[in-house]
Amino acid sequence: MQLEDGDDFSDKDADHSELDALSEFDAVEFGTDDPYGRQKDVDVIGELKAICLEYEASSPIENLAIELNSFKFSQNASYSDCTKAAILAILEIMEITKDTTDAKLVAEFKSLLEHWAPLLQKMSIGQDEEKAIVLGIERTATSGGEIGEKLSSGNAFRFLLQTLYNEDVVSEEAILAWSEDRTAEIDTDPSSARVQLYQQQPVQEFLKWLVAEESSDDDDGSDDEDNSSADE
Repeated sequence: MQLEDGDDFSDKDADHSELDALSEFDAVEFGTDDPYGRQKDVDVIGELKAICLEYEASSPIENLAIELNSFKFSQNASYSDCTKAAILAILEIMEITKDTTDAKLVAEFKSLLEHWAPLLQKMSIGQDEEKAIVLGIERTATSGGEIGEKLSSGNAFRFLLQTLYNEDVVSEEAILAWSEDRTAEIDTDPSSARVQLYQQQPVQEFLKWLVAEESSDDDDGSDDEDNSSADE
């Protein structure tokens, strides 16, 4: 993934003391459905989301990264918790209603990602953290209310997925990993809101395109290797 030119987070090896001191994974791992940390009854994702919502956009995004990282360590939380909480906060900031048009939805989402993408990218140290972003949008879309009604209807969910992919926030591997999880649920819980969302035609069309794109990239890589061998 490439960050915006001139962004302080563009260099993965830059000296941001709090983030760059982190190990690749936490000593304690938490499942995506377990929001609780070391202290009893602490809603880790909820607290991380609150930190994001209190953040002033006029301040450097590094300040938020330091706050999230500090709370993360205090609760033995994970980067997946951080990325999920951040995307939940972004969606809340957007104040989406059932009357929000798809064009407005995508435009505002892209606008916010211009500022938030470096944070999401920096904390996505692997596929799990990227998938947590998708899970955060899925959770919002299946939680009811006006925002859930909008994100679970028409092309809305598909457009958010596609925007995350186009803006280099979530990789095709992470999206397809999420897809595999939902495919496995079809036989066990076909009527669940998550499966119903996943089976929407616009979502399936995007996933089909993504698989074709991945196959095309693989073929291009094989052709390059063959040409290189022929030149030797």
